[in-house]
Amino acid sequence: MKIRLLFGLFVLFNALPSPAQTSKATSPNVKFGTLVSVDSDAATIVLKPKSGADITYRLTEKTVILQNRKAVEVSAFKPGDAIVVRFRKSSVGPASLYDLTDRPSWDWLNRVRRETTQVIVQEITEDALEAVDSGVPIAYRVTEKTAWARAGKPCSAADFKAGEKVYVVPRLLPSGGIMALAVSDSTNSAAILKERSRIYVTGTVKVINPEKRLLNLHSVAGDDRELPIAESCVVRKESKDQPLTAVKPGQTITVRLARDEENEQHITRITIKTSKTAKTRPPATPKKTPMPAKTKPG
Repeated sequence: MKIRLLFGLFVLFNALPSPAQTSKATSPNVKFGTLVSVDSDAATIVLKPKSGADITYRLTEKTVILQNRKAVEVSAFKPGDAIVVRFRKSSVGPASLYDLTDRPSWDWLNRVRRETTQVIVQEITEDALEAVDSGVPIAYRVTEKTAWARAGKPCSAADFKAGEKVYVVPRLLPSGGIMALAVSDSTNSAAILKERSRIYVTGTVKVINPEKRLLNLHSVAGDDRELPIAESCVVRKESKDQPLTAVKPGQTITVRLARDEENEQHITRITIKTSKTAKTRPPATPKKTPMPAKTKPG
């Protein structure tokens, strides 16, 4: 009876999502496990996952190696250490590592890569924003696509100085680096800039002019936008096509945006939300954890 009770508690504990997994499921190219060995000459490590056979990974010059949220050499990790790896599969040889970290470093890295984060500016150059998050250095890539705002108005990188606190909207790059999608001095402004980087925007119709093909939208992030409506725009409601006149002030809609030859955004699709479409899907039925095979007493 005691063995069954302990096993039940073990299953329950492992079924509960960790804080880092509650918002997003773990990516298939991320593995948690224990370090078995490091071969510096072959530039490989061996990981023992929570289940299954040991896995060999290849280190590269671009592998991000973090321990206690600080950059270290692979020699800082010892056999038996709990590690997290993010990798790229290879058709020839072991998968290449993007990241090799301990769990606290992974939770931090995963957060700053995916969530808007308040940081302290250290230096801003033509192609980088060097900052500090809770005492830990972090480097963001800056490009011509990075949006800058102060006091809710567009500005440039030169308007921010070292020592200032800013909110950075990140974008994870394939290399594992982080691009600053948007930088602002307030959370509200950062949320608007983040929303403006997306092709789908949800909000409430304030005004629509079918003749001039213009729509004024108050977005979920609090942004007020006047958007042109493309001639080929499709309007949908409850999976059925509708005329543009079906769109009315006060309705909640989701619009799909595209850019024209002059790089100006316009609406190509409008989906009218209803109480039926607003309902969320029921949660998926959790998979049953298989019970271990009973063994006969020796």
